[in-house]
Amino acid sequence: MASPEPLHINRPMWADLIRDLERRGLGMRESGAFLLASSIEHPRRVVDFIPFDELDPHALNGAISIRGEAFGRLWTICTDRGLRVVADVHTHPGASVRQSTTDQRNPMIAIAGHFGVIVPRFAQKQPEPRETGVHVYQGDRTWVSHYGEQAAQLLRYTSW
Repeated sequence: MASPEPLHINRPMWADLIRDLERRGLGMRESGAFLLASSIEHPRRVVDFIPFDELDPHALNGAISIRGEAFGRLWTICTDRGLRVVADVHTHPGASVRQSTTDQRNPMIAIAGHFGVIVPRFAQKQPEPRETGVHVYQGDRTWVSHYGEQAAQLLRYTSW
């Protein structure tokens, strides 16, 4: 199987994302966001993120549960800005960045090649990409998971 194309995100945006996830999760619940890239130029460069609870105010309820109408808002935002969803990122309570059974069975975007990134410790410290789990959806509720240096090869810092 060919290695997926990496996502590129600049350090300040990554830092903003992690701080935002920590703030929204209050250090005691999961939080998350969709990562957006240009649909035409630089299709794997993250240029913005949309927190789950901005799309659905009830999304963060200890775990994460996004109602269907929130996806309509997401698609409208993407269309209006000329962007597309390339990944989702969410936090877990402990050090583990492995997917839960719920994560595996319920991809946020069920399209092969979509990345699901997991950040440890409710984002209470600024993790490097190698400290995350990068899970690549294969279709049919199957994933390929990457940790450590493999994760860092798929979630790369970029400057532009």
